[in-house]
Amino acid sequence: MTDNVLYVQKGPATLTEMSGTEVAEALKHTDVLLLPVGATENHGAHLPLGTDTMEAREICRRVALRMQVDGHPVVIGPVIPFGTSSFHMGFPGTVTLTSSTLITLLKEVGLSLYKTGFRKFAFIHGHDGSLPSMMVAAQDIVDMTPDAQVMVLNWLTPLSKVYHTIQVSKKGEGHGGEGETSRILVTHPEIVHPERGIPHHLDPTVMAKIQGPEHIKTGGAIFYATRSYKDHTPYGHIGDPSLAKPETGERGYAVIVDWVVSVLKRDYFS
Repeated sequence: MTDNVLYVQKGPATLTEMSGTEVAEALKHTDVLLLPVGATENHGAHLPLGTDTMEAREICRRVALRMQVDGHPVVIGPVIPFGTSSFHMGFPGTVTLTSSTLITLLKEVGLSLYKTGFRKFAFIHGHDGSLPSMMVAAQDIVDMTPDAQVMVLNWLTPLSKVYHTIQVSKKGEGHGGEGETSRILVTHPEIVHPERGIPHHLDPTVMAKIQGPEHIKTGGAIFYATRSYKDHTPYGHIGDPSLAKPETGERGYAVIVDWVVSVLKRDYFS
């Protein structure tokens, strides 16, 4: 254990890193808040447990920069580092919240920020297992306020449509695989070790229920509840992390950010 710098985080600041005065000034120009919802869970030996949290923050960071350039400022809320990760509990270090706890957490964070002046919220996940709770919390906030607007943005759907044009792998890449490893290589290469990742792919019929075209999280119409990732992978990841490259991560982020920006402009700034 050392006191070396692990990684550097680029701006703009999230609400956590802002002073109250800075937030008050931002509220003069926008009432839109992006809430990054991450997780702390195993992603294999090659990725940090905070992968989903880092991804959610980076998506919001890039979106905020784009929106600012286009004259539509937004504020990035506090990064939520925990999610519903029960099916990863077979691996050391994973932290999970029950769905009811996550709903309460997101609802109370949103209502607190509503009381300070924010009116339009975009919940942006880094972990798709939290999407059901995020949707319930969004509805609760709307039900409990006279004018709040809340949407949950699932970028996995647009990304899954073009994954085959971005990744090298021709097999099923999923949790902690080529794509996700590539995105963390872009922002935190110091704590990513692709060489530690053992290639592990699932039978296509099994993969379809985890991240296939019929699954609701990737644009389908069926929600498949997951019992245990360890039943599917002894390593905690699905895919071949050794194929990861920063340029693949950049292309993935570009697709995600383009889509999120287009939705925000259409629904909150038109």
